[in-house]
Amino acid sequence: MDWIGKIFRFIFKSFFTMTFIIFVVGAGALSAFLVFQNMFDVSDTVVPSVIGDELNVAQEKLYDAGLKIYVSGEEYDERISRNKIIAQDPASGANVKKNREIYVVVSKGSKVIALNIPDLKNKELKEAIVIIEEFGLIVGRITYTNHFSVPKDVVIAQTPEPGNINSNSKNVNLLVSKGPY
Repeated sequence: MDWIGKIFRFIFKSFFTMTFIIFVVGAGALSAFLVFQNMFDVSDTVVPSVIGDELNVAQEKLYDAGLKIYVSGEEYDERISRNKIIAQDPASGANVKKNREIYVVVSKGSKVIALNIPDLKNKELKEAIVIIEEFGLIVGRITYTNHFSVPKDVVIAQTPEPGNINSNSKNVNLLVSKGPY
C-alpha cells in the first residue's frame, strides 16, 4: 500500500507544481500587459499638407506633427521646381498615428535635354521641317511676316538659335518670310 501513497504524493506534487507555474506565468503575462499597455497606446495626429513645399520645410512640418518623412521617389515635373514635394501619401487632413511615415515624391524639376539645333536660316520651309524631324526635334510655332529681301517661304530666324543647347523642350519655332510687301 505504500506504493499507492507514493503515487498520490507524486501526482499531488506534480499538480501543485504545475498549478504554481501556470499561476506565475499568468501573473507575469498580466503584469506585462498592464505595464506595456500604455507604451503602445500612440495618439492620433492630423497629416499636414506638404505638397509644393521644399523638402526640408516638409520635413519640419511633418516632424512638428509627430510624423516621419519617407521619400518614396523622384520625378520630373514641368510645373513644380526642383526639390519640392509633388505628392504625399496619406493625403493632408488624414488622421494617423504619431510616428507614422508619410510617403512623398520629390520633384527633379523640368527635364533638361542636351540638343543639337541645326541652322535653318535661309532654308525653304519644307526643307527646314524635314531637317527638324531628322534631328528628332519638333516643329514648334511657325510665324509668317513680310520681308523686303528674303523670298517667300524661306526661314528668316529660329528659336532656339543653332548649336548645342540644354533645354526642356524639343520645339523649334520658325519665323518665315511671306515675301516683300
